[in-house]
Amino acid sequence: MKSRIKNERGDMSFFSIFLILAINMLLSFVLLYASVQINCINIRNAAKMELNNVSARIYADTFHSQREANLTSYMADINLSTAYKNALRAGFIEGMKSRVKLTNDDYDVENIDLTFHQYSEKIEYVASFDITYQIRMFGTSFPPIRRHAELTGSHNTKF
Repeated sequence: MKSRIKNERGDMSFFSIFLILAINMLLSFVLLYASVQINCINIRNAAKMELNNVSARIYADTFHSQREANLTSYMADINLSTAYKNALRAGFIEGMKSRVKLTNDDYDVENIDLTFHQYSEKIEYVASFDITYQIRMFGTSFPPIRRHAELTGSHNTKF
């Protein structure tokens, strides 16, 4: 029979060989997909934890400002003071670095930014960053996949 491989241990059809190969490739793809999803979840959770820290710092600052009856000066700081915004942004980036590696063989987290918007009774902050995934499968490097991520948080300034 031409479609069989024979030796002293038995024979196996080509169909069986290709079926095993296809299952192996499918499992490899599923594991790669799961790995990317786990990395996404880890990065998102690190960003959410750092947004919680930003919220806690803003809460402490607004509470202190309200106690001293100078909330309007605090609001001017958050709207106009680049030093205060940069301090919050730097704290956010350093916190993310401490929670998750921002660069490794599988992905790079770049362009991390934290912006603020002031509404009448609320401060909204938006963390945004780009994630570039390096996909390598079956000995081949595929073009990197780049995704933009945004997470939003807010803090009420009126109690």
